[in-house]
Amino acid sequence: MPMLDMPIKEMEGYLGSNITPNDFNEYWDNEIKNIDEDNLEYKIVKKNFKNKQADYYEIYFKGIDGAEIYAKYICPSINKKVPTVIEFHDYKESSKSWHYLTRYIAIGYSVLAMDCRGQGGKSQDVGGAKGSTVCGHVINGLDDDINKMYYRKVYLDAYILSKIAEKLYKTDKDKMISFGKGQGAALALVVAALNENIKKCSLQYPFLADFRRVWDMDFDVNAYEGIRYYFRWFDPMHIREKEIFEKLGYIDTVNFASKLKCELLVGTALLDSICPPSTQYAIFNNANCNKKHLIFHKYGHELNNFFENENLKFMLFNN
Repeated sequence: MPMLDMPIKEMEGYLGSNITPNDFNEYWDNEIKNIDEDNLEYKIVKKNFKNKQADYYEIYFKGIDGAEIYAKYICPSINKKVPTVIEFHDYKESSKSWHYLTRYIAIGYSVLAMDCRGQGGKSQDVGGAKGSTVCGHVINGLDDDINKMYYRKVYLDAYILSKIAEKLYKTDKDKMISFGKGQGAALALVVAALNENIKKCSLQYPFLADFRRVWDMDFDVNAYEGIRYYFRWFDPMHIREKEIFEKLGYIDTVNFASKLKCELLVGTALLDSICPPSTQYAIFNNANCNKKHLIFHKYGHELNNFFENENLKFMLFNN
């Protein structure tokens, strides 16, 4: 492979470079405790699609700061509980089309797909954080309280959706799966780390991982470009470097990996120039659960049909 990252043998033992806040687990445990699961605010609107095999719905729910968050929901037209996939989309995008998501009906599964706030879909972002918002969501809220950070809000939106999923009549709570690519993989990981009812978690080229490693490799471009611009604009002498990376540690997906208790599948492409392979290895290496890592030597941050096939096998339950 090109000299894109460290050698594979080194990555196999790499655990990450970013700072883990001392109160990381306490912080996120408290965030979950503060959510009133018995009084989640949401409404479900049925869509009039002519498919005898599936029922289609739109879900609107109250996000962590009162923003209205949108999700698609498709379930088989049968009167029984079924496995449910909670799928999250990549950065700047939105939930996949109804047509695309209907593929889960072929294996008898339901699916929920959330639009991340303020990106390409219907979910609101009410904003209100101090600091720059011009170069992406990684640094959104970095100059404010941790609770104002954009991804803290999105993580909790995703967790709330997972708890709504549990309340849906056709959800088999013993067969819930989280899945995503890029940003979606980050959310799938966080949801699985925070919700023990998630039994399987599938990640392809996860984003929001090991911010310090991304910085050291000069990969703070594209999806990570906010980090570079933040230092250029607000801390060019790096006086606050430790403080900034420690704060980013609260949303670093590597720090969530050790909380996983479900089955884990990770797909990594060694030519990924958006989410460096070493950052993905750091997630996998920190996970202490039943796990499998698929390595694709000549692929980048792209559609990979071989991963799609393996992911389908992974999602299937034995009974």
